Amino acid sequence: MKTGLAAMVLYGAALALAVFWLDACKSRSTSLRSKDCCVAYQHWDSLPDQPQPGVIRLAIGGDSRNDWRSPLAKSPVLPWAFKEAKRRAAKAFFFLGDLEITPSLDKLFAPELADLGGVPFYPLMGNHEIELLGILRLPDNKQALKQFRENFLMASLVKPAPLEDVVVYTVDLEGGIHYIALDNVSRKGEGFGRDQLDWLKRDLQAASAANKVILVGMHKGLANNPVTTHAMDEDGKPAVDDSDAALSLFKQYKVGIVFVSHSHMYAAYNQDGVEVRLTGGLGAPLVKGLAETDGGFHHFLLLDVPPAGNKTPLKVERVKFPGKSVQDTKDESQEVD
Repeated sequence: MKTGLAAMVLYGAALALAVFWLDACKSRSTSLRSKDCCVAYQHWDSLPDQPQPGVIRLAIGGDSRNDWRSPLAKSPVLPWAFKEAKRRAAKAFFFLGDLEITPSLDKLFAPELADLGGVPFYPLMGNHEIELLGILRLPDNKQALKQFRENFLMASLVKPAPLEDVVVYTVDLEGGIHYIALDNVSRKGEGFGRDQLDWLKRDLQAASAANKVILVGMHKGLANNPVTTHAMDEDGKPAVDDSDAALSLFKQYKVGIVFVSHSHMYAAYNQDGVEVRLTGGLGAPLVKGLAETDGGFHHFLLLDVPPAGNKTPLKVERVKFPGKSVQDTKDESQEVD
């Protein structure tokens, strides 16, 4: 009881400090690519309530951060998403980073997995996993990565990449599904790094040769996407070069869909021939000033993968939260992450 109380006090203090940095401006975030963004990127599919025979259904989302446990939160998005993913027969939940607002609070996240009712949970690294309040990088990065692996990546299906300075892994699921969890936040200077890109190429070659359905998840979106600069664009030329290299590999090896978060909104777009879904709506405050018609709403995604040999395009449903949305007052471009 005392431990729980202390954790809640720590959480309250962290949120109070975060509020101190909030920008009072109410206009749209300057990270959005244009004034017309992002109504053009609001397409999705309608899936049946339950998957058809032979179809593998997966759930995807990111950025819960200061969701339902926060005194500022209006609605419990994360528990709803987990319960709804279970109800709609998801075989796994791919989480795209930013479990909590600061790494010391990640231990509070683990009990919430009970809402998944046994659905396997596969998270990857977000900047809030290795930065205090998403602002200051932890002095002991290796310890943070080690703790994350021990807390969340001990499932038998997780196959870690032999890389020390990032958390990267693959999961092979039924139906010939090969999921790759990349890390573009943990390295100093960020980006993927040469070692991760070399490993990625080898993994994609093997998965492609085995005729797998290849899915990729990562926290930050690729640079030069049509929606937001709150992506790898912000991390400098080396990160942008890494982004270009990864996109070329995704295109070469016919990755089915790339899932990203970091920006708290929804968008669906094609980047140089590669399908991308931006899904950062699991409870963190939404992009400042973004209208609901432009993707400013809490949500998660469901993906239906048809039986092996079926060439039907992958279908993705945006599952919208039925409660009240909460917008940020801080411009994304001002975040130091």
